[in-house]
Amino acid sequence: MDAMILTSEKQLHQSDSDSSEMVKRGLGWVVVQYHMDVTSMPHLGQKLNVRTRATSYNKYFFYRDFWIDDLEGNNMVKLESAFVIMDVNERKMVSASDKLTDMFGAKEITKIKRFPRIKVPDEFDIKKNQQIGYYNIDVNRHVNNSYYFDWMVDSLGIDFVEKHRVKTMDIKYEKELNINSHPEVFAKISDDGLVTKHWIKNGDDLNVIAEMSWEDK
Repeated sequence: MDAMILTSEKQLHQSDSDSSEMVKRGLGWVVVQYHMDVTSMPHLGQKLNVRTRATSYNKYFFYRDFWIDDLEGNNMVKLESAFVIMDVNERKMVSASDKLTDMFGAKEITKIKRFPRIKVPDEFDIKKNQQIGYYNIDVNRHVNNSYYFDWMVDSLGIDFVEKHRVKTMDIKYEKELNINSHPEVFAKISDDGLVTKHWIKNGDDLNVIAEMSWEDK
């Protein structure tokens, strides 16, 4: 996740649209949703190619795809994403076409791209309190979105993670966490142990919800 986001930041930096430059203009990139398919996981020391392409945009959403390949060109991971641009002072979405001069080859569309919908389960199997630290915070002064993924996977425990490999992931970000938040991490595991649902709440507010499918290693 970190490698893919860093790759998009490098592209955005070419047109002064990376996170740091956007903050100077009172704006911020905010991820809304991810869908990820994992064909194979990298091994320690393996060299990879990480690629990204801005695919399309409409009045509010900016869509971007990512790929991780091995050096032979075999695809290992594909990630589809949707971002919005926020006015950090007004805390509201603004039009991408009004705020970006370079669309990086993305095509303007009128339709909203649909991602899988995820519903919060009525029950949970796991509940953990999560502490937010200084290094969890990004330039927008909110928790970096990759940490949500880490917290959700970590909640499953080392035994589960050691015996399973993630195949797909859908994650939807609802509301940002900041340094003063007190998040609780929840998880529900399916009867066959191969589908997990995750959600994070700060008090009564739902911050993120995700669903992952797994296979035995």
